[in-house]
Amino acid sequence: MRLINSIIGAVMALLVILFAVSNRELVTVELWPLPYQLSMGLYAVILLALLVGFIAGGIGMWLVGHGKRRELRRLRRKTRDLEESLARQQMASDK
Repeated sequence: MRLINSIIGAVMALLVILFAVSNRELVTVELWPLPYQLSMGLYAVILLALLVGFIAGGIGMWLVGHGKRRELRRLRRKTRDLEESLARQQMASDK
């Protein structure tokens, strides 16, 4: 499985490198309400947009999963408490 992941990662890296080399033209990026302009390669603009989208998606998924993580913590605490209670009862019955 590790070999497959390494191969997929190498292919993806090669594709990103080929994309960057093929799209070196300069573009000017500006955000409308701000007076700033930034000139950078087209590849950088697209890869930066992908990175921002990836990070925003990760944050969104983390926020959505908050309730599930809280419920999992509660169930783990309950399981631990029940196991401790059972162990105490078994020790009491062994005496």
